[in-house]
Amino acid sequence: MSEGTVYVLTNPAMPGMVKIGKTTKDVSLRLTDLYSTGVPLPFECEYAALVKDVDKTEKVFHKTFKQDRVNPRREFFNMNPTQAIDLLKLMAIEDVTPTV
Repeated sequence: MSEGTVYVLTNPAMPGMVKIGKTTKDVSLRLTDLYSTGVPLPFECEYAALVKDVDKTEKVFHKTFKQDRVNPRREFFNMNPTQAIDLLKLMAIEDVTPTV
């Protein structure tokens, strides 16, 4: 069990889609990593939280929203980010959402 951050991201180039993932680095660094040549616009962090067990928490999200998953090998879901944010707030130790 290790602490880490679970995040909820959106991208204006992918309306209606949410990326739910994890990182043990700073969320701002993760956003930079994700903005590559394969993505036309940068991701926006809707909410990020430090959690007690990052692996277990991410798995709970992926199982909970399985029916909304776009591809079983990717962390993208067709859903409103509010659904994921509300659940993540219940598990959060600390809000670590980057400010613009």
